[in-house]
Amino acid sequence: MMNMRKLPLALAVAGVVLSSQAMAVDFHGYARSGIGWSSKGGDQKCFQADGAGSKYRLGNECDTYAELKLGQELWKSGDQSFYLDTNVAYGIEQANDWESTNPAFREINVQGKNVITWLPGSTLWAGKRYYQRHDVHMIDFYYWDISGPGAGLENIDLGFGKLSLAVTRNTESGGSYSYFLDQNNKRKVQDTANDVYDIRLAGLQTNPGGSLELGFDYGRANVDDGYYLAPGASKDGYMFTAEHTQSLWGGFNKFVVQYATDSMTASNSGHSGGSSVNDNGHMIRVLDHGAMDFNDKWGLMYVAMYQNVDHDVQNGSTWYTAGVRPMYKWTPIMSTLFEAGYDNVKSQKTGARNELYKLTLAQQWQAGDSVWSRPAIRIFTTYANGKNNWKTDQDGIQVNTQPGDNRGVGVPGWSFGAQMEAWW
Repeated sequence: MMNMRKLPLALAVAGVVLSSQAMAVDFHGYARSGIGWSSKGGDQKCFQADGAGSKYRLGNECDTYAELKLGQELWKSGDQSFYLDTNVAYGIEQANDWESTNPAFREINVQGKNVITWLPGSTLWAGKRYYQRHDVHMIDFYYWDISGPGAGLENIDLGFGKLSLAVTRNTESGGSYSYFLDQNNKRKVQDTANDVYDIRLAGLQTNPGGSLELGFDYGRANVDDGYYLAPGASKDGYMFTAEHTQSLWGGFNKFVVQYATDSMTASNSGHSGGSSVNDNGHMIRVLDHGAMDFNDKWGLMYVAMYQNVDHDVQNGSTWYTAGVRPMYKWTPIMSTLFEAGYDNVKSQKTGARNELYKLTLAQQWQAGDSVWSRPAIRIFTTYANGKNNWKTDQDGIQVNTQPGDNRGVGVPGWSFGAQMEAWW
């Protein structure tokens, strides 16, 4: 009987404990979804220049996408702590009520702050992680991103800047071949692991309101014993990044120069592709982008970029892009956005150019008066036009398009619709 009387008390105490623990869980994430139509009938069509690495995203996203992040500080003593971070991502076509999908497990890692006592302020980490990603929001373009399973030590205070060291991995499908034939007189083929070793020095003060970050990434294919890469495979490569950030007009401007070789030109962002025989060569990128809130009425995002990929097999390209997104704020929670973007991509092999320009007008209601304020609900209309003068055929060779080819996917074209976007 005594035990029965103790049971409700035990349950109550357990409930309080669990509630307090649940309240300590951090919930972050990103999501977008909506509905759209095309002037040519059917659902919304999105526009991207063939060969371009991204597209101007305002009023030009045709999917539902979400990242749900849960994290919690699991232990803390003074200024030392251990934090568990997770992230599961979902992507669907936003075509039906019920759309099943296989989620992607993007992050699960533990970060230990100040656990190395002789390196105060540093963080030791291991696991899958979005690692210090650098991107241009308005075109959803990640120009420095080595994310993946890995480990590292970041934010080591050197007095004049912060040093970060990391290694991550990305795996290519196939690419490694066995030295010996199997019972069917064939060589076994297996996936190829690529390791990227990353060194960054950030927070170098260069001028009032300005700082410099320098980075060096070395990527190499890590082939199992008994296996080899195809003749001509790039095997390894490196990428150098220099980024200057300037505080400016209630926001920032970033000027970036990057140079990459061989396997590091596979993605041109930090992931290595050492088993490919098509990536020997180099890449150079010059990028300027920023976002500003001038006052309580006007804001602006912008980007301009030159990227040249020169490959020995002539499958590279030269990509120019430029765009602006001004924002007029009618009230602290209502604004009008206009986005204009232009892409020009030249084939290395044929010299032909693909072009696309895209214009979007959107009325938006958002949680605040900044260009970064979210959640946001917007209604939009988008117009795009351009031409495709070259394409990559089924063998990966660049060829000029012919009169019978579809020389512009969906262009000229109009689309219109509504979208929500949130991050928290």
